[in-house]
Amino acid sequence: MKKLLAIAVLCLSTSSVFAAHGPAGCGLGSVLFEGKEGTMFNVLAATFNGTSGNQTFGMSSGTLGCEDAATAKVSSVSFIEGNTVALSNDIARGSGETLTAYLAIIKKESADTKVLQANFSSIFAKGTTPLEIDNKIKRLL
Repeated sequence: MKKLLAIAVLCLSTSSVFAAHGPAGCGLGSVLFEGKEGTMFNVLAATFNGTSGNQTFGMSSGTLGCEDAATAKVSSVSFIEGNTVALSNDIARGSGETLTAYLAIIKKESADTKVLQANFSSIFAKGTTPLEIDNKIKRLL
């Protein structure tokens, strides 16, 4: 029992478990102990998530409280910060992997990219910040 508790405490001390879903992360343990606060419930939830393997399933399938895991980690603005050149190239040609990924993040997968292509120069005007680019794109879609 002491080993199990030590492993759970070690897991709680790693940065990867401090995701958007609290110290235990997403998974069935977090669902079962939702609304409960305190170290004991966090350890129980993390232990249950880790020993039953459901956290990995939840992240892969988008269930068990992990529905927003993919987009919670990457905001649309931070995506633009890291992919400005690739995104501008994709918008200039009207398609591409970076544009597709960005549209998925903002939940506009079926958007008409021709609108963005036609407004390229105003979206990517000199000195425009990633936040401004994000806002311009969202207004156009």
